[in-house]
Amino acid sequence: MNNTISESAARDFDAKNATNLASAVREIITGGAAETQTLSNKTLATEKHSNTAFVSDGAITFTTSLATLTKAGVGAYTLAAPATTDEGLILRIVSQTANAHVITATNLIDDGVTGGAKDTITFAAFVGASVTLQAINQKWCVLAINAVEIAAV
Repeated sequence: MNNTISESAARDFDAKNATNLASAVREIITGGAAETQTLSNKTLATEKHSNTAFVSDGAITFTTSLATLTKAGVGAYTLAAPATTDEGLILRIVSQTANAHVITATNLIDDGVTGGAKDTITFAAFVGASVTLQAINQKWCVLAINAVEIAAV
């Protein structure tokens, strides 16, 4: 008994399987709809899209998705707990001056390090130092940092 198949038979088999697989995937994605579904007609996530420049000391309000720290000297900012309605939203904070800005959010910063929630975010004195936070359980979860130190007081 010969257990080999010809090269052309193998190509035909692979082509038929690829066509069947493509049809099955298309059926799953479109739900059998005749129209072509594209990513551009889908809503993937809700995120506020605005920038607020903070030019002086004070509270960073969560009415924006991007907060730029633009104070000419070292800034002393505060960040309150996110509201339950802000759950899952993302806040990016970027220094736009070469100053060591400090944000205080007492016991509200979860950074994935032992010791519980932290209190301060200190930016290195570089333009572009940044932190990305996400509102989770009425605290700020650190998603990413760049030239920033998170600490307990």
